Amino acid sequence: MVIKNFLIHSKSIGKSSYLWNSASAMLNSFQTVVILMVISRIDPVNDAGIFVIAYAIGNLMLTIGRYGIRQFQASDVVEKYSYREYYYSRILTTGLMLAISLAYIGFEYGTGQYDGNKSIVVLLICLVKWIDAFEDVFHGMLQQHDRLDIGGKILTVRLFLYTVLYMVLYAVTKDLILTSLISLLVSFALFVLLNGMALKSFPVEKGELSFRKIGAMLWECFPLFGSTFLIMYIGNAPKYAIDSVLSNQDQASFNYVFMPVFVISLLSNFIYQPVLNKLAVIWNQRETSRFWKLIAKYIAAILGLTAAVALGGYFLGIPVLNLIYGVHLEGYLLHLEILLVGGGLLALINFFTMIITIVRFQKYLIGGYIIVSLAFLLFGSKCVQAYGVLGISCFYTLSMLFLALLFFLLLVAIARRSSKNQ
Repeated sequence: MVIKNFLIHSKSIGKSSYLWNSASAMLNSFQTVVILMVISRIDPVNDAGIFVIAYAIGNLMLTIGRYGIRQFQASDVVEKYSYREYYYSRILTTGLMLAISLAYIGFEYGTGQYDGNKSIVVLLICLVKWIDAFEDVFHGMLQQHDRLDIGGKILTVRLFLYTVLYMVLYAVTKDLILTSLISLLVSFALFVLLNGMALKSFPVEKGELSFRKIGAMLWECFPLFGSTFLIMYIGNAPKYAIDSVLSNQDQASFNYVFMPVFVISLLSNFIYQPVLNKLAVIWNQRETSRFWKLIAKYIAAILGLTAAVALGGYFLGIPVLNLIYGVHLEGYLLHLEILLVGGGLLALINFFTMIITIVRFQKYLIGGYIIVSLAFLLFGSKCVQAYGVLGISCFYTLSMLFLALLFFLLLVAIARRSSKNQ
């Protein structure tokens, strides 16, 4: 009863939504960082590298499970599709996620790229990400009905307990497989318990179920899915390139300086995620001048966050990373600063993607992602072989700059078009 009251009741829904979404974004941002702090002090050579690539693969599989529908669902203020249609579409996409995860792991194991232990850990992390993907449809419905606070509370509690449990178990057992398995089971139990309580107390009109409309939704969201999948691939492409060329130890060493990239991107989510529904309403009410002023405000906020992190990274980055992970990264300052700029550009790209989705121009996103993804597929591993960590760092940041400029120009074109139509 206490847990149920905590989840459902908020004195101020708006403030609570912002607070708990911020908390869950913070936990999501730092989850890998804090877990790696424990692993790197026990086995910085092998387990740290396995854990890093497992999370990179798991996050890529997560984009398949979510299929980019959350942004579309949360901004569907006219309820073009029913909740049942969103729910059954998520069953399909998360099933596809599991099938592709198994196929990928089986291929890597069959070709000798992964041994048995690494394959099992990657699978267990992918299953944790399956929980994230399936839970997302419930939280999208809550956000659609202005109750993002409930989803934020659930995600915060589940992520916090999973992270703490993972660190404690690994510190005690020093066994990555056992730790991942037990943490997965506990996370699944929390997923069922917390979401079950919330949904029973939040009745919603489920609406009709049309498989034709589900197909139409998946087709409509395919450009958005393709874009989110490719941007996740691009974001982790340096890790995949290193995984194919170098050792687990090299993977871990690179990730220590690469980790802050996603921290900027994920931290920026709590700047704009709580106002996604508000922006959609403003756009649908044709308040275009107000809409574009808010967009400029959030762009400035993301740039400010990036500048602050880059400045802090210059003076404190390497000493802090050495302290956090118990390693020695002297000589990596230039790499770190280049990657931090790339992280800020990635945050802008994610924001531009959401705004372009709100105004329903998402079909134009995928072209830029395809170009950059092909560049990484063709030249990523070669870049690592020829120029090492610095080369792949520069390649990554230049790719982010290309995409950010491309999407910014698209937004400018959309803004001009909307002003003419007024």
